[in-house]
Amino acid sequence: MKKLPTLHILNGDETVKAFAEASIPGNTLVWREVLSEGPAVNTIPEKEFWEKRQEFVTNAYPGASEEDYRQKVLEELSKLEGLSAFFEVVLWFDADLMCQLNLLYLLHRLQQNPPSMISVCTPAPETNIAHLSPSKLDELFQKRQQQSAEQLNQAHDLWELYAGPDPLRLQLYLEQFKIILPHMEAALKLHVLRFPDCQTGLSYPEQALLELVNEGANTKELLLQEFWHQLPEYGFGDAQILYLLNRLQPDLIQETAHLRLSFFGDRVLEGIGAFMPKPHWLGGVKVDAHTAWCYNKSTKRLALNGNSTKRK
Repeated sequence: MKKLPTLHILNGDETVKAFAEASIPGNTLVWREVLSEGPAVNTIPEKEFWEKRQEFVTNAYPGASEEDYRQKVLEELSKLEGLSAFFEVVLWFDADLMCQLNLLYLLHRLQQNPPSMISVCTPAPETNIAHLSPSKLDELFQKRQQQSAEQLNQAHDLWELYAGPDPLRLQLYLEQFKIILPHMEAALKLHVLRFPDCQTGLSYPEQALLELVNEGANTKELLLQEFWHQLPEYGFGDAQILYLLNRLQPDLIQETAHLRLSFFGDRVLEGIGAFMPKPHWLGGVKVDAHTAWCYNKSTKRLALNGNSTKRK
């Protein structure tokens, strides 16, 4: 059977409009999941994997319903089964952490049953595909990077480590092997910074939120703007930042007329107190007060957590 020429996998609805204006030939599939947030566990069957994802998304993000998830995520996901019908699959993903972890999953999945050609279009860091002009999108397409078997194999290995239960294995891989996937090493190092600090219990993004509120971002609108401005490399949208904020309220950040740090939030920011992380997932690792790993700022590495039961 003759193969269809090209399938473009676009990251999010914002990319769709810009892509349509560029008139690049081929079919499209829209990827709407956010695998940087919530459980992404490789030790369970695939059906259960997506059930856990649906449960997380519909509980974590206001306005997300099971029906929306079925239509916007699961129905698109089912189209991945037919990728072998295409000669080339082109993945359009930005360089930030959120996009790169979505890309990592798709490369891992494509590695298992690859079409004839797999290519990636990623603009320079802090550049968003959705904001590119039609001519810039076409230029990016002409410069797309075909993925080698070695790159696909590494993507598979890295996804298994990201979605696995031991983040030290991921850290060790990053230290011992050259990462041949552009932008992926930077994204995974940012991921490691999301583990609780060994002293404060805060992840790097959570620490940033406290600092921004302390510096005067006293409304959610201001906080969102400042987070985007100071940490664009994470690629978080409103929903992801507000999900982070919710984990810190009311213990560290309180909201009356304005956002402000609580007394305990001040102490944690000063390095006097230590926060007990609320339960959440980082890939395949469940993070809570008893998590076995924390991030050591002195060594800039994950370490076994000797203080997991001593925090507030």
